[in-house]
Amino acid sequence: MTEPLIDKKLKGVNQRLKQANTGVTLIQKGNSLYARGTFPPKPGSAKTEPHQQEIALKVRAHPAGLKEAEARAKQIGTKIVLKEFDWASYSTRPLSTAEIKTVADWLIELKTDYFQRRRQNPKSESTWRISYHTYLKRLPQEDRLTTELLNQAIRNTIPDSCTRFSMCFACQTLGQFAGLEVGFVKALRGTYSSSRPKKRDLPTDEEIVEAILQLKNPQWRWVASMLATYGLRPHEIFHLDTQALESGQGSFIEVLDDTKTGERTVLPLYPEWVEQFNLRDKQLPEVSGHDNSRLGGSVSKHFRDEQMPFRPYDLRHCWAVRALQFGVPVSLAAKWMGHSVDVHTKTYQAWISGEVEDQVYEQSLQNLNRPQAPIVKQVEVEAKTQQNLDVSSSQFDSDPNQEVAKPQSLGLVEDFQVKAIMRAQPTPSASQSQANSSIVQEDTEDYC
Repeated sequence: MTEPLIDKKLKGVNQRLKQANTGVTLIQKGNSLYARGTFPPKPGSAKTEPHQQEIALKVRAHPAGLKEAEARAKQIGTKIVLKEFDWASYSTRPLSTAEIKTVADWLIELKTDYFQRRRQNPKSESTWRISYHTYLKRLPQEDRLTTELLNQAIRNTIPDSCTRFSMCFACQTLGQFAGLEVGFVKALRGTYSSSRPKKRDLPTDEEIVEAILQLKNPQWRWVASMLATYGLRPHEIFHLDTQALESGQGSFIEVLDDTKTGERTVLPLYPEWVEQFNLRDKQLPEVSGHDNSRLGGSVSKHFRDEQMPFRPYDLRHCWAVRALQFGVPVSLAAKWMGHSVDVHTKTYQAWISGEVEDQVYEQSLQNLNRPQAPIVKQVEVEAKTQQNLDVSSSQFDSDPNQEVAKPQSLGLVEDFQVKAIMRAQPTPSASQSQANSSIVQEDTEDYC
């Protein structure tokens, strides 16, 4: 593949900066160029020693911009050497503004910037609300935004929890946007990982059917049935192309683009549920809310109002387990669910109970095409063992002082039989004793 022109020119610039011993390199982030080097701590930083940081040069990544960025990088390197470097000359905004503006002010600016860099739609609005606003609204909105305020907000959450992890992410984003030093966040993030979910009891398929059939409202019964049959995320029920399903041309559905992971095709498990729940007769309820998190929340609220014995997302987890029981390849199951194979294996293995594992194992044993164990007759084993013993005896007869040659391994059981017999033979000489000692040692190594 041909290297992009801008990348080639950027390498040339960095090579010249290195030869000039500037201590500064240029990096590209999106369409912008940044200077990276070991710079003094920013004002208000908890750090006291120079460390690697980046400076936004406000220069676009194109040939003309590279020339300007190279000149600025050399200027920065010179100021570092002369100890004349001042962050006030390079901050993206006056450093004092973070002390003047309140949390609410910064949150408004962050939201504006967020939607200037991506298309505003139900998917992006949901991401903003779940990943940022949900946690940043916990900050004291009328207080000045400071490093200490962000630090304390993170420490107020439970260590190693999902909340702590998400609060760290949101506070780090806001702090960086405001030009604050947020290097302390990494140490507070903890060990939480979404790939290690806690196990929870899931309903059986019989319990799912019973609960759905008890729903009186036909529209919400259709919603619950679709979630169970296709393993959808709750908000995806409002972003579906069900033309093939409704027309009877097929049982598959299409999840549309304005969802968490975009477009995909999904097939039913169980296919019988399509007719049992009358899913071809689409009946979608009217709900309030525009972004995906609110749409999904409306489904969860109705489940609670109806006192359903499980949550909407439990139906998705059950679908993942059911795919394993059906023998659907992991890569295909992950594709139908709208996530990567890595997420599928790490996340959904927590929902697989021992009972399901036993069931899948029994089904695999009943598969006529499964590998079969090799058949070796005892008579053949004994014949091969005797043949090796005859070879060993002939070696003793030809040269009594010759060491015993190790017999060719025929397998663990045969090796044990041969070596046991050889150890039981009388030792005519010191050399033969040494040979037998060697065999005993080999016996132990083979077993381990």
